[in-house]
Amino acid sequence: MSVDVHSKEYQQMAHLLRRAGFGADHETIQRYVRDGLRAAVDRLVNFNPDNDLVDDVQDSLQYDIGAKRDLNALQLWWLNRMMHSPNPLQEKMVLFWHGHFVSAYQKVTDTSLLFRQNQLFRRMGMGNFRDLTQAVSKDPAMILYLDNQTNRKGHANENYGRELMELFTLGIGHYTEEDVRQGARAFTGWSLNRATKEFMFIPGQHDDGVKTFLGQTGNFNGNDVVDIIVQQPACAPFICTKLFKFFIHDNPTPSDVKPFADVMVKHNLDIKPVLSAMFTSPIFYSDKAMWQKFKSPTEFVVDSLRTTGTEIPLRAAPYSMRAMGQELFNAPSVKGWDGGTTWINTTTLFARFNYCVMLARMNAANSTLLDTIDQTLASGSLQSDGAVVDYYAAHILHRPLSSSARAVMVDYLNTGRDGNPEPFELPQGGRVKPETRLKVHGLVHMIMLAPEFQLV
Repeated sequence: MSVDVHSKEYQQMAHLLRRAGFGADHETIQRYVRDGLRAAVDRLVNFNPDNDLVDDVQDSLQYDIGAKRDLNALQLWWLNRMMHSPNPLQEKMVLFWHGHFVSAYQKVTDTSLLFRQNQLFRRMGMGNFRDLTQAVSKDPAMILYLDNQTNRKGHANENYGRELMELFTLGIGHYTEEDVRQGARAFTGWSLNRATKEFMFIPGQHDDGVKTFLGQTGNFNGNDVVDIIVQQPACAPFICTKLFKFFIHDNPTPSDVKPFADVMVKHNLDIKPVLSAMFTSPIFYSDKAMWQKFKSPTEFVVDSLRTTGTEIPLRAAPYSMRAMGQELFNAPSVKGWDGGTTWINTTTLFARFNYCVMLARMNAANSTLLDTIDQTLASGSLQSDGAVVDYYAAHILHRPLSSSARAVMVDYLNTGRDGNPEPFELPQGGRVKPETRLKVHGLVHMIMLAPEFQLV
């Protein structure tokens, strides 16, 4: 049974698969709709981590990541996972933590450590926030990025202790400068073994004196500090605000966030119940949420590939994304990417334009949507130029075009290369003319550049 793309059920499911993953093709959305919304949420959230059919790292790619320190190879490896993983929410949460617990190649300069950190997010990112924060505090990439290998007794480096509270767990206003100093003392001696690239505790560099931190006093180490932080009343609202902005909309009020923070506290800081609550909440499907967030370059690239069923030589994708303003594994600062409206400006829009040109010109054999142009047009199911526009808009945008955008695209189909009127020719006798096929390729390009496709 086919489900109308105009229906509420279809629109909500397409929205869920964009936000809790990286979009889907028309047929996949149809299948999810038939199963129902709650079943879809359960399938996304409670996935089987062992059901991972993605070829993690091809031998050559793994060599490039580790031995050659090839950042492009690492980016390609992750993009491949985003495109093909049967657990899309798992990868979306890896992207969330990647922009939250930030480490960047420009400082770490070791792709094997960034690869392992990415796997840490994949392994623990849907679990308990306390456990994840404990693990991140011992992660070699994080230790290098925030200089904790230089954090020694009597010469405390405060970088990690500060960002742990300011950006990772509590937010400004919920700790003092003295808490930063005392917290840094607790992390002294937390370093890494340069030979094995593993976490290493160096007792002789650890300050084992008494510390007073966030109102508690004791001979604290880094584990104790994390335990104290996550017990603070500000922790769950802080994390849930970031999750809310990532998954729902950019401007939540404290009252918007409170129900999800309450769920997080009730479940001892587990992440899965919070996500289930968000994806089944009316606010997730409200007018304030649907079509109200700009796609990040990662979302834009992966969604366009998944939606059109396209396989391209991905080596071009990281360069395109860099021009769009996002380079995976190389955030501009410890704050990550600002996101929101910062994704869209004249420079980044031109980069999206060029990427879509490349996609729309792909050999049809590399794209399910483009490969079926002849079959779709020759079937006779599309009886007019407007029907052709509506068909491809539905399969790419999963929503109707605005009347003005639709009129522009119909006009494009009926305009020749010289700019003069030239009626769009539907197939006669099942034969699709090359110029008709090229027009549809151009139409696909236009749809991916439409304002609607920039939104997630």
